[in-house]
Amino acid sequence: MRRLPLSSEPPRVNWGVEGLFPQGHASLVLAHPGQGTILMSFLAVQAARPEGKGCLAERPVRHGRTLLLDAGDPMGRGYNLWVNRFSHAYPDADRGLVDLRAVEGGLTLEDVLALEAEFKEDPPAFLVLDGVASALQGVDAGGPRRAAATLSALAALAQRLGLTLLLLEEADRPPARNALPRGPLGAALKAASLAALFSLERVPPREAEGRKIMRLVALMQRYAPLPSPLGLELVEGQGREGWTLEPYPLLEGKTLVARAEAAILRALREAGEGGLPRKVLLKDVMARAKASERTAKAALANLRARGKVEEVPLGGRGNPKVYRLADSKRFFAQNGESPFIDVVDFGQSFLPQNDSVDGPPGDEAGSEWEVEL
Repeated sequence: MRRLPLSSEPPRVNWGVEGLFPQGHASLVLAHPGQGTILMSFLAVQAARPEGKGCLAERPVRHGRTLLLDAGDPMGRGYNLWVNRFSHAYPDADRGLVDLRAVEGGLTLEDVLALEAEFKEDPPAFLVLDGVASALQGVDAGGPRRAAATLSALAALAQRLGLTLLLLEEADRPPARNALPRGPLGAALKAASLAALFSLERVPPREAEGRKIMRLVALMQRYAPLPSPLGLELVEGQGREGWTLEPYPLLEGKTLVARAEAAILRALREAGEGGLPRKVLLKDVMARAKASERTAKAALANLRARGKVEEVPLGGRGNPKVYRLADSKRFFAQNGESPFIDVVDFGQSFLPQNDSVDGPPGDEAGSEWEVEL
């Protein structure tokens, strides 16, 4: 045991991306296949821009080098494609600050120690591990302790060097509530002492007027109130060069599912503690949001997965159920709602933030999202 000093003032939190990815900690992004590479490439280019210029969805990005560890593709083709596309839109970005490496044969504890020795004098601003399951060789072959040791060492490296560690893993659907992946991988991820958990979802084009939209949803954040979901639109540059990720106003209800989610929350808020039966709720939402039954069901599933809506069995014949708003103490935010925190459930605490950033269904087959990646 080691005695720790207890200061009279709470520590200040610095940010890699303000309010999203804390500096000196690990954050996990569970992304729809292909989406994570786009987001991390854009982040790397923004970090490579001059001090004070980089931003993600109007949130300041810390300036500095980004180390991209690609465990999914030994050639790094996805990052080569997207870093180049984004760089054309931001000629002030220093491409020398983007360091792309392949992880071959798995990432070991020895590799992490070698990275720390390499970067001890000049640490990067961001360290991205893309493809956690692929990088942690042996996780599914009986080596969970070794995998946990590697992730624990990565988290310790981030803390000691003050860099922002981003772990990226593919997920075909949003996780339930703030749950980690199941099995040995989920057990190993606990060793990273995650400070934030995100879901990066692709908005089906038919729900966004045919536009290429991603939605970044914060499922857990230890050191700040949960932000509302962030919409990011992939905008193609002229001549297929100079692509950008622009903020997209999800909170204005421009997607069908977003409108249906807002309608569900309004209907259940009006219903109060008594809640509403599923059939009544869906009919009400279809009328309010002018949405199909399929969209209303998808919106209800999303809200249940994020802990905003709960299903309550009433008991008795036929096992009837109603839906109502979940306990407002839970620390989830959606559609502009005020975020709340349940300290018992998540062990989260509000800490002062440093003003400086230094210190469901319906994907369109064959769309450019899939073809390009």
